[in-house]
Amino acid sequence: MKNLRLASPLPAALLGALYRAILLLAVVGGLIATFPALALEPAEGEAERLSSCEEKLCRQILDKSPADGLLRCDLGKTWVGDDINKGAKTKSMSWGFGDTQCSVDLKVDRKDILQALTADKHEFSIRPHNVACTVETSEGKKPLTARLAPKLKFEGGRAKKVWIKLQDIDGPEPLSSFVWTTAKLEDSIGIFHSEMIKQINKFVHHKCERRYGAKAMVKQRRKEAIEKRRKARAARVAKKRAMRLKAAAKKSKPAAEQTNPPAAAGDDKAQASQ
Repeated sequence: MKNLRLASPLPAALLGALYRAILLLAVVGGLIATFPALALEPAEGEAERLSSCEEKLCRQILDKSPADGLLRCDLGKTWVGDDINKGAKTKSMSWGFGDTQCSVDLKVDRKDILQALTADKHEFSIRPHNVACTVETSEGKKPLTARLAPKLKFEGGRAKKVWIKLQDIDGPEPLSSFVWTTAKLEDSIGIFHSEMIKQINKFVHHKCERRYGAKAMVKQRRKEAIEKRRKARAARVAKKRAMRLKAAAKKSKPAAEQTNPPAAAGDDKAQASQ
């Protein structure tokens, strides 16, 4: 495929948008919310890394600080092939492959996240990112690598437009052609555009507040306090039980064992001489 790398791309501005754009490599993977059993097993720590990255981004969105430096996330995600195909069929398309697993090392300038959320209008291109995927095909698991630099447009802190900007892709046919064509159609006619815009805005303006806002933090601290008390209570109960068992064991010993110490070696000799 021809390399379409943009000249001097601007820094990243919204990790959530980039994340969802990257996940479009699985066609509609970013629109899937449930995860049934997979033929491709999720990588170790996948869910934890996703959760950690989400919290980092939400903290940046909600707290508006720090204002400089990089927000970094090592992300990976696995999708069920059947669910990808169901999403594709809503647009009269067919995925035709199996489970898909992708990973990407995201780097985002914190100051650009703030600009995207606070400026009246802000349009920017994200620095190119490399994405590595494994896709199940009729011939087994096949690698798929891609390079993309999504472009986004915000107005009043809300996403209005997103372009995938797939620059290059390397993988077996017909898989690579399918993903290339889908990405280009998305940029030209917006096959999944409304869904992506809805998800980005929902994430930025609702999900973050619900999960990491002030009320959520009060609820989390209350939950942690309850858990701390529960553990302390369990520890006290366990200690009392151990003391009762020790006392019961002591009482069960024969009386002679408890009151008469064993005879000393000298006493045995004295008794023998008598």
